Amino acid sequence: MKETENNNIIPPSTVKEEDKKYKLILRQMETLGRLGHWEVDFVSQTLHWSEGVFRILEMDASSMPVDLEKGFLSVHPEDRERAVKHMQDVLETGIDYNLECRLITTKGKVIFVHSVADVVRNEKNEPLQIVGIFQDITEQREAYQNLLQKELRLSSILQSEPECVKVVSPEGILVEMNPAGLQMIEADSADVALGQKVENLVHSADLKFYQSIHTNALQGIKSSTRFRIIGLKGTERWMESTAVPLTNQTGEITSVLSVTRDISDKVKNEEKLIRIKRNQEALINGTSDLIWSLDSQFHLIAANKAFLDVMGFLLGATAKEGDSVLILNQGEAFYEKWKGYYERGLSGESFKTYERFTSPITGKEEHREVFFNPIRNPEDHITGLACFSKDITDLMVKRMELASSERRYRALVENGVDVIAILTEKGQTKYVSPSITKVLGYSESELVDINIFDILHPDDITKKKARLEEVVSVPVGNSLSSYNFRVKHQNGTWRWMESTITNLMEDESIQGIVDNFHDVTERVVQVTAIQTQNEKLKAIAWTQAHVVRNPLAKIMGIVDLIQTGTLSLTEEKRSLDHLIESAKELDEVIQDIVLKSQRVIVP
Repeated sequence: MKETENNNIIPPSTVKEEDKKYKLILRQMETLGRLGHWEVDFVSQTLHWSEGVFRILEMDASSMPVDLEKGFLSVHPEDRERAVKHMQDVLETGIDYNLECRLITTKGKVIFVHSVADVVRNEKNEPLQIVGIFQDITEQREAYQNLLQKELRLSSILQSEPECVKVVSPEGILVEMNPAGLQMIEADSADVALGQKVENLVHSADLKFYQSIHTNALQGIKSSTRFRIIGLKGTERWMESTAVPLTNQTGEITSVLSVTRDISDKVKNEEKLIRIKRNQEALINGTSDLIWSLDSQFHLIAANKAFLDVMGFLLGATAKEGDSVLILNQGEAFYEKWKGYYERGLSGESFKTYERFTSPITGKEEHREVFFNPIRNPEDHITGLACFSKDITDLMVKRMELASSERRYRALVENGVDVIAILTEKGQTKYVSPSITKVLGYSESELVDINIFDILHPDDITKKKARLEEVVSVPVGNSLSSYNFRVKHQNGTWRWMESTITNLMEDESIQGIVDNFHDVTERVVQVTAIQTQNEKLKAIAWTQAHVVRNPLAKIMGIVDLIQTGTLSLTEEKRSLDHLIESAKELDEVIQDIVLKSQRVIVP
């Protein structure tokens, strides 16, 4: 017994040491945990703070004792009323003291503290003392706020993200989806979509592609694919989706996170590019023009079918990409010529050349324009050469035919009897044919750019102006009937011209009134002479008509009288004598008319 009692007895010196040790441990705990304890004595109205409180509030411990009123002054003004009320509620209603508020240190720093306390009451349940601790939770609070801000920021990003972000359960059930995704699947609200199987939205022909990335994600594999969906309102869209696994804290895969974007426009553009490429290939391979490119080592990079056919024929074997475009078996001159072309282009020069040769395939003469253009990389270094050989055989044949036709036309124009002039509406000459010299004695240069009215007879100017005004109102290509006008010859005489004018104002190659005219002076003079003779003959016939009628009337009367058979022989004889006299008179009149007519006829 004594031994047991002795074990429970602690010597005074040892008690002091233990107390000192406990205080040291308490100080260390408060320091490490950023803790402080406090006591309020309601009887003496005093407040006691531990060293930890002073440390947290950045105060000197020598400022103790502190009363309750001053203690509340350390509380942030915005939280002070709440702290006072909480203390009152604890004392009056008996609720637990549990308060989180802000304090202001002596250096003006705002800190967050969490405080809990117990109330000591007497037999009447009156509060005698309250003992509590508080902890500086500023770092935890700031960490929480940062985490909250990050979460809000992430949520904001997901809400505004233009791509679909969704979480799918292992069974394929849609758990979560952002607004962009809801819009893509044509869901008016999240309630319509959440809880539904995603597979129900996938096009049946593409279901295996979607299932593959979902399965991969459940196995911990990140993967991507394309597939079509049919929205809740029937719209078909192309999607490109990447799926990754979502795990819990133990690393167990609990769901699948997918990021999906609408690539319908991209797919359409890709399909359009494919169609364009196929069309281009069809066009390139369907032409007789030769198209090819080569690298800096003269090796073929790409070519159309026409070039491969020609190159294969020259090589005597099938031509393919990677072959040298320098062909040796066509002779040294051929080899050196084309090597020179390629080297010139690879040096950086863009140029074209003309080739005339007999085709080794068809045996016919061909004319070609060959273009060479350097190929440059993004750093502007020459990496190859693009070549294009255009077949201009038909063009050259037509050009030669045209040149021959032009020579024939010019020969006809220069040696013809007609003059061709191109006039403006005001009579200004834009062109006159070389035959003008033969017809009117002027040179071409003398009449170009002058006004036709300057050499026109004054009496014909008004009519010429009227015809120029009239011809522009008729349809393009139509002509007015021919007419005559007088023009002054270079020697000063007036010459009659027969003219036909045509409206070619809208013809791009003419843009004027074409006047075809030729010299009809001799014909006009002859016609005028004939007209004069006719007028004189008409006058002679008119003036002699009554002279002829007088003897003729006598003859007709005597003949009628004899035919009656009532005359005697003597009367008949007398009538015959009168008949002979009238006939002689008529003959004299006729001879006189003939003589007068001969005097007016030009020999």
